[in-house]
Amino acid sequence: MAETDYTTGLDGSDGEAMGSDMDGLTRKLIGWIKQDMPHVSKWRKEAREDFEFYAGDQWSEEDINILRAKERPALVFNRIAPLVNAITGSEINNRREVRFFPRELGDARASEVLSNAAEWFRDECGAEDEESDAFEDAVITGMGWVDTRLDFEDEPDGAPKIERMDNLEMGWDCHAVKPNLEDARRKWRIREVTYEDAVTLTGVKDKTKLHAGWVKDLTDLGEPHDQDRADHYEGGQDDFAGSGYSKGKCTLVEIRWVEKQPYYRGPDLETGEVREYNEKQLDLIRKDYPDFPAVRQTRKIVRRAFIGKEVLGEPDTPLVPPGTGLFGWECITGYRDKVKGQFYGVVRAAKDPQRWSNKFFSQVMFLLNSQSKGGIAAERDAFEDQRQAEASWAKSDEITWLKSGALSGEKPKIIPKSPAQFPAGFFTLFQETKEAISDVTGLSQEFIGTREVDQAGVLEYQRRQSSLNLLASLFNSLRRYRKRQGRILLYLIQEHLADGRLVRIVGDDLRQYVPLTKADVANKKYDIIIDDSPSSPNEKDRTWQLIMQMLPMVKDIITPDIALDLLSVSPLPASLVDKLRMKAQEAAQRPKPPSPEEIKAHADQVRFQMEMAGKQADMQAKQTEHQMDAEMKGLDLMVEQQKAQIDMALQRQKLQNDMQKMAIQERQNAISAQRANSQRISSAKV
Repeated sequence: MAETDYTTGLDGSDGEAMGSDMDGLTRKLIGWIKQDMPHVSKWRKEAREDFEFYAGDQWSEEDINILRAKERPALVFNRIAPLVNAITGSEINNRREVRFFPRELGDARASEVLSNAAEWFRDECGAEDEESDAFEDAVITGMGWVDTRLDFEDEPDGAPKIERMDNLEMGWDCHAVKPNLEDARRKWRIREVTYEDAVTLTGVKDKTKLHAGWVKDLTDLGEPHDQDRADHYEGGQDDFAGSGYSKGKCTLVEIRWVEKQPYYRGPDLETGEVREYNEKQLDLIRKDYPDFPAVRQTRKIVRRAFIGKEVLGEPDTPLVPPGTGLFGWECITGYRDKVKGQFYGVVRAAKDPQRWSNKFFSQVMFLLNSQSKGGIAAERDAFEDQRQAEASWAKSDEITWLKSGALSGEKPKIIPKSPAQFPAGFFTLFQETKEAISDVTGLSQEFIGTREVDQAGVLEYQRRQSSLNLLASLFNSLRRYRKRQGRILLYLIQEHLADGRLVRIVGDDLRQYVPLTKADVANKKYDIIIDDSPSSPNEKDRTWQLIMQMLPMVKDIITPDIALDLLSVSPLPASLVDKLRMKAQEAAQRPKPPSPEEIKAHADQVRFQMEMAGKQADMQAKQTEHQMDAEMKGLDLMVEQQKAQIDMALQRQKLQNDMQKMAIQERQNAISAQRANSQRISSAKV
């Protein structure tokens, strides 16, 4: 980063030659504040009066002293507070949230991790309530301020902080004219802090340097704080012993301003992709590559410094996205007076009618108290008993006794008092005082909710919408603020919060904590879209009513999944919606009970299967019977064949036996013949 040149003007031209030392910087920054202070002081004077009117302090000290001297009442019928409360209530009931869409080819879908990280950031510090307070300041005075930062005191890694700032402490570039001070080149803050806090913020322990005594010399800062009498800070350094320096307060100024920082763009020596170089890096590269191509450009950076008696320490850079001109201090502006260059709220137009109303009613009360209210004028000797007359004269059921001749004398001793007479047109003026504030602001009584009249709901809704149309510029400034703050949130999340810390992610199925890493929120460009916040009860009611009207037309396409999505926009409590989602998930994991149609279809299928099984069993039985008949026939045939074979074998065996018997018989016959022959031979020999 190149060294900052404090002698260079914000427009890039050479500024006053005051050197680059700290004394020159001190004179320059204090000179800016002195240049802006007359413009800021005029606004502060009206803003204090606006706050007083909203709080019911609507009489000036001069008027109150006059009324007290005359023993007259100073009545206040505060009609401004309900008006402001109605506007801020409308903002609370119709809140918006920031969503981030990556600027890339393809489907334009929101980055859920980044959008949920921004929602976690805002939820951690109660951003909605702080912004509603700042918007209330803008409605009342025309300017509301919000500080978006990381607090490293509460948490070493940085705790999310979005806080409303006191607009009576703030100052701005007197030449800024755009809504939300988008063209401001500097913003500053003057506040009273303890010495302990001043030391923590600046790191400077020299007590004589911490107090910005020169501030009380500027115009209209209220009643300046007399630091000399408060704690005698010139008493020396001994006051810092222990906690002694925290006895009093000092005036500390914080200023942020825009500077133009030069840089160069050229190709990377390794990859060839375009990257940024500072002047020193470019000089080193051109020693080796004299013809190295690089283009000189400038960007806006924001610098910050603390000022006491002088600039306290070296200026630094707050955690804001570079090149955007965002200060971290964002302003919500109201209506702009183009002649004076001042921003104002709705209270400015209502102050004169409110004064008129208060003075009118105070005058009426004085007339009622000072004029007679009926009664009589009587001589002292008109009554027999004066005490009895005083006690009974105003009672209709008692008799007031008079002396004889009191009513029949030549001149009456008792005459009635004339009743109080109000000026002509009294009731017309009375009605005008009630309607004057609505007339000058354009906000109807329907918008505030105080009109008691029997009229159609459509007409009342249209009148409320007409009032909202008159407030469109206020809500447009709030929308512009959210977009600018969204850029700061994007930078803080990408560069400082994506360190693996656990953040709560609200998904479609459940809420869970996941680590936030660089991979989840890649360093790319995003479009910032202001969407309806799911925590907006009025928005939910309107959305739910529209869904109920459309439901008869789309009921045929409503599935359980779509019904669960519709629950997210219903007015039901978020805890109940989560329980219903969990029950639906558990039911989806369990087997579903069959429907009557499924039971009937299953029964028909079972009946059909049983009929088919019966037919198959009959066919199988017939096939088995035929098969058994065939087998029986085969067995009979086999038996007959075996029987025939056995018979044949028996016959063959019998034949063989007969043949054997015949052979044996023949052999025996042969033997017998041989024997007989032998005997014959023997006999012959003999």
